[in-house]
Amino acid sequence: MENFAWYGYIAWLPVLCWCALYFWFWRFSSPLYLRKMAKKGKKWALLPDSIIKDRSALSRMRLKCVAFSLVASVLTACTVAWSFATLNVLEPLYGFASVPLFAIFAGAVYHAAVKKVAVVYETAYFYEYRRVRYDSERKGVFQSETDVHNRTIWSFTKKLRNAEAHRRLWKYVHAMARSKKVAPDILAGI
Repeated sequence: MENFAWYGYIAWLPVLCWCALYFWFWRFSSPLYLRKMAKKGKKWALLPDSIIKDRSALSRMRLKCVAFSLVASVLTACTVAWSFATLNVLEPLYGFASVPLFAIFAGAVYHAAVKKVAVVYETAYFYEYRRVRYDSERKGVFQSETDVHNRTIWSFTKKLRNAEAHRRLWKYVHAMARSKKVAPDILAGI
């Protein structure tokens, strides 16, 4: 029986699988969500050039997301079935009935991860907005709100395209989002 004591550690494998799935959704499949937000007209949603140039990349990414979600769901269901067999609670086949439940959980993990990506991109965009607005007010050129937004979109896109050309897009967006150098509001003191 001691030879099979390591089976208890297999129960932790799905936890690692779900953490990896969350990381995959957060880090690598974010262009799916950014494309959806760009279609809705969100100014902060910027797709990488590699995704724009390769039309099939989004389909492959969507297929990978579904495949990884199914693998995580089935692996977790295998652990549930093994637990049922070990504890003699139910027939082990009943453990595989939890696959749809874990597939729904994978959808919830996806939505949690992409919401975090949306917050990062939106924070980076509004950081750039505050900087553009501060620069125009400091020069004494008070612009309308639409002009400031247009200038911000141009500047934000230019900076992110440059960062992507140097293969630092993800790092740059996170640096912009976490930056503590927020431009002050000139009109706040008046």
